[in-house]
Amino acid sequence: MTDAVANANTFASLFTDKPVERFLLRLMVATPVVEELYFVSPIIGSLERVVVRLDQVCRRIRSERIRTFVVTNEPDNKTIAGRRHQRALDILAECNTVEIRYNPNLHAKVYICVVRTGGFALFGSGNLTETSIMQRIEVGMLINERGHGIPLVHELRTWANMRLRSQIDSKLYKKIEMRGH
Repeated sequence: MTDAVANANTFASLFTDKPVERFLLRLMVATPVVEELYFVSPIIGSLERVVVRLDQVCRRIRSERIRTFVVTNEPDNKTIAGRRHQRALDILAECNTVEIRYNPNLHAKVYICVVRTGGFALFGSGNLTETSIMQRIEVGMLINERGHGIPLVHELRTWANMRLRSQIDSKLYKKIEMRGH
């Protein structure tokens, strides 16, 4: 099953066409109340020429005060890609409710949307970059938090939240500032 459209009974769908963009579209269009987000991606871009731009995601994060946890590689500002990565992190860092951590050993790509009524997660090969969305051949498995997907989404969230964020190699770059409740 490729590029499946999830129905009410499906807990998992395999996407071979722009899986990261599909996650972002669902986040922005079809998800009413988001409690937490997790972006685990070695490289992050501003997504300026794709359907959902990073600044649009940040606008939602800010307006709804969504706790967002980002784990990524530290940018290498000596390269063009590294400077793009830094610009994207600067956009995310403008949001008070975003935490950013660097992990030099990170290769995994996992995106999680926590919703009180059942969230969803994507894991696969795609970075959170325009190149990944527009030019690369990527694959991703979208897991819905229902049925058999419940323990899978919970395990991915536990891995991202408890294990990955607390690893000794994960260095805090920017912490959440929950002021102005």
